[in-house]
Amino acid sequence: MTTVVVTFVLVMVLVSGRFIKYLAQAAAGELPAEALFLIMAFRLPEFLQMILPLSIYIAVLLVLGRMHVDNEIAVQRACGIGPLHSARAMLLPVFMATGLIAAFSLYVTPRGDAEVARIFDEQDSRSALELLSPGRFHTRFEDRGQRATYAKSLDKEEGTLQGVFISEFRKTPSGRLEPVTVRASRGRIVDQGPATYLLLEDGVQYRGSPGDAALTEVRFEQAYVLVDNGERTVRPPKVRGWPTEKLLGSDRNDARAELQWRLSLIVLVPVMILAGIPLSKTNPRQGRFMRLAPALLGYMVYIGLLLVLRSRMADTPKGELAPWVSMAWVHVAAIVVVVALYNEHALRRWFRSRRGAGA
Repeated sequence: MTTVVVTFVLVMVLVSGRFIKYLAQAAAGELPAEALFLIMAFRLPEFLQMILPLSIYIAVLLVLGRMHVDNEIAVQRACGIGPLHSARAMLLPVFMATGLIAAFSLYVTPRGDAEVARIFDEQDSRSALELLSPGRFHTRFEDRGQRATYAKSLDKEEGTLQGVFISEFRKTPSGRLEPVTVRASRGRIVDQGPATYLLLEDGVQYRGSPGDAALTEVRFEQAYVLVDNGERTVRPPKVRGWPTEKLLGSDRNDARAELQWRLSLIVLVPVMILAGIPLSKTNPRQGRFMRLAPALLGYMVYIGLLLVLRSRMADTPKGELAPWVSMAWVHVAAIVVVVALYNEHALRRWFRSRRGAGA
């Protein structure tokens, strides 16, 4: 129950922050509003695979810390129930959590990332006017200039814009940017081959700067404005969206880093749960939260080293990465620390004996 509560709180915090970011993009016309919840649903497994290990770790610290404060652990030790018995009692939740994280990390999250990337790619290929919010200026930067578009109202069923205003800077043959302003009563999207145009009706076009003697005014019944020339830049998918089978057969450094990161999330769960048993030890005078801060600091160091190695491996060009650079060393060091925590008393006696022999 503690794990569920902690997971719910952390997920709400993380999801709320990310949802606000996507909501701002939708308000600016960079994302379709109907795709917000779909994107969040695809991103949820990624959030859970990062939060669930931390939630279980915090739950172990809180629950066992309370048992230490209430002297329940002291009674267990007096009855011969040691830390290893507590570790064996947690085998079932450890296996369940590890299996869930493995399913997320190896299968569910990559597919979700691939779907999110597909949604953003489709968004990039859509016309800027398809996402135009009525009563709001929409700005777009293109190779041929800059454009700001405004519409008083938008009828999506008929595909008709009412009260259209367009202000843009077009490149002249000499390379100079020339201001062009267009105002029209109506407008609608027209597809002509691969290109997409905005057909404007009953409007006027001003070319040049206001007050300039060379300012020209042209009234028209119909005019075509190029919206999209149909050219698409195909971007290769990121390794985050690759299936695990593809990562296994790749020799790229970024693929190796992604594969090791996915496996590291699986190893992270049992290591941190087992570490939480000795780290939760406290006494009634200290309180149950006494060792929570240093325990969380150790978790941050652990996950931080994994993230640093992931970035270094992914950014290193192919053939320049040393064979010994691997996340496995971080896990080996963490396991050594966990073993040392379970043998804390034996290590203290050894240090005292060494100090006494030296004296």
